[in-house]
Amino acid sequence: MTSPHSDPERNGIVFGDAVVTIDPVAGDCVLTAPVKGIITTSMRRIHFHSLDEICGAHQAQATRAKTDPVARDIAAALKFAGNKIRAYEQRKRK
Repeated sequence: MTSPHSDPERNGIVFGDAVVTIDPVAGDCVLTAPVKGIITTSMRRIHFHSLDEICGAHQAQATRAKTDPVARDIAAALKFAGNKIRAYEQRKRK
């Protein structure tokens, strides 16, 4: 079985500038978002391995969202990913 993270153009969900791919079976997600550098903006790919990591990153980005529009997109993507993984885990327990 191939990972949904291998093709973010087809499997990813777009939130403004951020793209998130979710693998509920593995309980992880990969977030791709632009990051400002000193000279130019580059794309950063971050792999979150657990629901705890996703929730912690969401809290950090939600705090920054007041001043950074990309952080707002990242927070929305992480919230969506966390909700999808949490829903999958709850269905699996039943």
